[in-house]
Amino acid sequence: MFIREEGYARLHRLGISKSRAHINLEGQKHWPPDRSGARGIEIPSRTAYAQNDAYLELCNPGWDLQWRAGIGNLYIILPAILVIWCWYGFAVHPVLFGKIIFFFPVVDYRPRDWPFLLMGWLLLFPLAIGSAFLIYMWLYRMGMRTCFFSYARGRIRFNRLTRKVYVLRPDYCGGNVVLDWERLVALFDPQSTSRWDKQSIAMLALYHAPFDSSDQTAKGEDCIFVGPGLSGPQEAASLWEYIRQYMEVGPTVDHLPADASSTYKGIARYLHPDYTTYCGKPSRRQYQVEQKPGFMETSFHMMSQVTCSWPAFPKEWQSDSGVGEPEEKPVQAGAVMTALVYRAQGKLSKADEIEFLQHWGTTEAQQEAMTRKQ
Repeated sequence: MFIREEGYARLHRLGISKSRAHINLEGQKHWPPDRSGARGIEIPSRTAYAQNDAYLELCNPGWDLQWRAGIGNLYIILPAILVIWCWYGFAVHPVLFGKIIFFFPVVDYRPRDWPFLLMGWLLLFPLAIGSAFLIYMWLYRMGMRTCFFSYARGRIRFNRLTRKVYVLRPDYCGGNVVLDWERLVALFDPQSTSRWDKQSIAMLALYHAPFDSSDQTAKGEDCIFVGPGLSGPQEAASLWEYIRQYMEVGPTVDHLPADASSTYKGIARYLHPDYTTYCGKPSRRQYQVEQKPGFMETSFHMMSQVTCSWPAFPKEWQSDSGVGEPEEKPVQAGAVMTALVYRAQGKLSKADEIEFLQHWGTTEAQQEAMTRKQ
């Protein structure tokens, strides 16, 4: 789901001022990489694809709400299409081909059938226009088209070694982009002032200013939305501080201490599995494990996911800095949830499984893996 990305990109094409208003750029404080916005750090659960000494890769907002697109298609798109089809069958098809379509049966149009033609143009035609407008609003103004035949999820990779931020998103949402870390500023409350575009879900936005402030085309201006939906600006500030500490200081401890205070800012080298999410298109069972939705939410989510593809970072970017991709080397990349899934599926080599258990498993499980034959 790329609702905020699509909205920002669409308005940016219409006018720079519109896209800036969409993220409330002038109505809030900007936090550059050298300034903290929170006393402590926090990364929400199911946020990180991977974390290692080279890069931290996070998701974009909307994954937990993507099922709404599926249920919306059932209650909005299908009835609207049915109305348009009825209008065509009663009003247009008889004029073009001399036949009336009653849903699916086709019969010859006769002069005494004029009431159907009249009903089609006087009653169904306005309803068809309204239905077409409803489809447009749902797919475009509300951004639900981003849930189908697109990338399954967004990927934002913060690379400490290259000092770059690599972003994967659909072309009509701004496309893939590489941004300079030092030029980004954090926005904790990127809520639009427009009643059409205003979102009820808080999130963290990172704004990249144009290369030349006097450039009327604002070349280089961009905005990326990082992490899942949040409860408010304070949670966005804590996530920003986590990212900032990672980029500026890097991992400082293997695991967070059990007695860590609320102001503790150490970055764990080995993330707890609860903070990670599967890097790829999850199975129904995996989605349920991570998001804990109901049966209907899962079914509607899968209706959306099945049409989508998984984005991959271009090789020429060299964005992994030699560590490897989470899908290919989940243990080395620190993609904990992905490694857990691969281990359950028997995809990890014995060496990778032992290394994984050294950092995230128990001593007993590690000894069992070491004694087990390949």
